[in-house]
Amino acid sequence: MKRVLWALAVLVPLVAVVAWIGWFSPWFALDTVQVRITSTSEAAGPLTTEEVQALVDVPEGTPLLRISPSEVESRVATLPQVAAVTVTRAWPSTLVVDVERRLPVAAVPAATGGYDIVDATGAVVRRSPTAVGGVPVVRVEGAGLEAAIAVVRDMPDWLREKVEGIEASTRNDVTLLLRNGSIVTWGSGEDNAFKAEVLRVLLKVKALRYDVSAPGTPATSDNIELPTAFPSPATS
Repeated sequence: MKRVLWALAVLVPLVAVVAWIGWFSPWFALDTVQVRITSTSEAAGPLTTEEVQALVDVPEGTPLLRISPSEVESRVATLPQVAAVTVTRAWPSTLVVDVERRLPVAAVPAATGGYDIVDATGAVVRRSPTAVGGVPVVRVEGAGLEAAIAVVRDMPDWLREKVEGIEASTRNDVTLLLRNGSIVTWGSGEDNAFKAEVLRVLLKVKALRYDVSAPGTPATSDNIELPTAFPSPATS
């Protein structure tokens, strides 16, 4: 019994000291907020460390143990440019905020004018009075938006650079408008990787229209109304 009492007499003050150091001592108090922001395309617009730090909103001198990383993450995540954020404590006195920016993939004309610059999830990164370089303009109706965004999301970089606009009125009639004036009938937002590979082969033939809506039996044509069959690269 005496040993237990002796142990408690030692441990209780020790725990109290440790608790005081962690929760009240200036030794482990916030001195620096380090913000690290991933790069993205210019179409996303600016995002400064000052904007992020304003939403971190933790007074200097606050003990690190009393800072809730999840609460800070929730505040920073309200910025429309932010796809994800992770907050960690770097002892003894630094809070590290890692911000992953959204990647713009399309410009959607807004009902009030201008364009909504959206990422692959359809989230609006920012609004712009004009279309911006590096992302295609998407003109859609109803369910066409979901299909168009799916196509843009899966589009390889080499193809995205060639696309000026995308149109769709349903889930099954996505059309790409290339910067050279050609038109690509893409169809639904499915099998996008296969369609892109087929289109890469088709583009070796100069044409006004390329059709990969059925990628197993693609076609090219200089006559918009009557496309001519073109052999699939898988069988050539």
